[in-house]
Amino acid sequence: MTYGIVALAVVPLGAVGVPWNGWTALLAFVIVVAVVAALRRALRRYRDTAAEALAIGRGAALFVAAGILVGATAIAISAILGMPHWQSIPSTWDSVWHGNTIRWILDVGQASPLHMGELRNVETHALLYYPSTFHALAAVFCQLTGAAPTTAYTLHSLAASIWLFPVSAASLTWAMVRPYKCQRWSAGAAAAAAALAASFTALPYVEFDVAAVPNLVAYGLAGPTTVLIMSCLRHRDRIPLAVIALIGVFSTHITGGVVVVTFVGAWWLCDTLRNPVRGRLADFVTLATVAVPSLLLLLPQFIGVLAQADIIVGHAFVTHLSRLRTLFNAIVQHTRHLNDYPIQNILIALGGVGGLILLIKRVWWPAAVWVLLMVAIVHSGAPFGGPIGALIGPYADLYYSDPRRLSAVVTLLITPFAGIALFAVITFAVGWMQKRAPRTERFWAVVTVALLVFSTVGLAWHYFPRHRYLIGQKYDQIMVNDKNLQAFAYLATLPGAKNTLIGNANTDGTSWMYAVAGLHPLWTHYDYPQQQGPGYHRFIFWAYADDADTDRRIAEAVHALNIKYVITSSTIVKGFVMPDGLVSLDRSKSWAKIYDNGRSRIYEWRGDAAPANR
Repeated sequence: MTYGIVALAVVPLGAVGVPWNGWTALLAFVIVVAVVAALRRALRRYRDTAAEALAIGRGAALFVAAGILVGATAIAISAILGMPHWQSIPSTWDSVWHGNTIRWILDVGQASPLHMGELRNVETHALLYYPSTFHALAAVFCQLTGAAPTTAYTLHSLAASIWLFPVSAASLTWAMVRPYKCQRWSAGAAAAAAALAASFTALPYVEFDVAAVPNLVAYGLAGPTTVLIMSCLRHRDRIPLAVIALIGVFSTHITGGVVVVTFVGAWWLCDTLRNPVRGRLADFVTLATVAVPSLLLLLPQFIGVLAQADIIVGHAFVTHLSRLRTLFNAIVQHTRHLNDYPIQNILIALGGVGGLILLIKRVWWPAAVWVLLMVAIVHSGAPFGGPIGALIGPYADLYYSDPRRLSAVVTLLITPFAGIALFAVITFAVGWMQKRAPRTERFWAVVTVALLVFSTVGLAWHYFPRHRYLIGQKYDQIMVNDKNLQAFAYLATLPGAKNTLIGNANTDGTSWMYAVAGLHPLWTHYDYPQQQGPGYHRFIFWAYADDADTDRRIAEAVHALNIKYVITSSTIVKGFVMPDGLVSLDRSKSWAKIYDNGRSRIYEWRGDAAPANR
């Protein structure tokens, strides 16, 4: 709901030029809550009292909450122990963009995802769609607490990682199990899945590690949103809430919305058509009542996404492995990034058992989605040709044809599978012991809880080293350390530095100067590997700045871009290189080095005093 409210507000506010801040956020909250409350009141006559009676009881809810608390605590411990320098600058490609976006929203009040080109495309301000709901919420947090943009980025990323995935696992498990099991058993399975959510590497740890934070948050929101939409068939007064939630997921990252549509679509086609809640037509109308308003409200964003379809489709992660091997890697969760570590055999085995239990109980939709994802992962690593490729290709492209993103969706499914299997195994074992050693029912309930805690905490502890490392490894102060921060601070004191564009590289971490010091860099994102980006002068500067003595195009670019200073850093890592135009500035008379602390160098433009040769 929170992300949905933000999403509904930032697009129209951005279109009319009203700044996004704490006050407009509060106004948006009041308006949306009032409208939703009025709609729910109008829909009261459709409320199903019999369905309300099926709501989870207090005891079962507390048991599920305890499982969520175990999972969230385990993830939080990994973060606390893995990030001793949590206020440092992370060394990831995308995190700099997230930090700069939060700073930009704070500075100019523009939080619309349709206006992100004004920040990213520094020279041309060419149209760019980028989901900004996460950043807009973090910007309000900065205003309320005084936190720096980089701190807000880290804290909001961690909060989503810690809280959303145990909740998602519990809610999806409940939706899968409750149709055929009693409330008590369903609560046990949901609690087990929530606790096990801390043990799966793909979510949240890998997504956090690569700084795909909007994607991470959207995946975390996908599970509860799916269950909310499913519940609308019985509880039609929840339709307004479902619309807001669905808009929030799509606006956080479009792939999260695709996950929701996939889950709900498979559930309706595979299970609900066979066993309709109110009738096939009535169920379809209810789902359409959620989908159509959401589509209309999201239409401006979808149009923005379509303008970048070629970029999204252009991603490729071909593994050059056989399809059989790629399928095996997909099944055992050993795809891109996950294959840096051993297979999580226990969790995969539990997931297989849980999936089999659902098939035996004729719950088909999770298996259908799992098969679809397996085919998509195989296609992303070893593309199919012919009709199979034509059918699965567009779906895989919605996830950038990235095995990492697709495997994360698989994790959303197999976490409930594993929770179901674990609770089934424990209850079977307890039942077997109960027949041979009669005790009170309370005694065996305590034994069941103890076994659940021991197994889930034990698995979290077993995988703790890799998860602690993944959460904290990029907070290593490699790309940006104290010397870089000192250089940013010095540069900010120079005449005109804050009123001009600062020339910089896109691969050395200097793009952080905006989020950290309010300086405006030529590159606000690493933009790798597409170095040129929109803008003729930006490319000329990037490629030839050190030729200013002999190439008059550099002076033209400097004046067009309003550049007075250049900053470079020696932190080029993982095989990336300094742009050609910034390699030899020391040998150019047009650039005077005015600062060097051994890690960062600052140059001032002197080319106008010594015109380039014609």
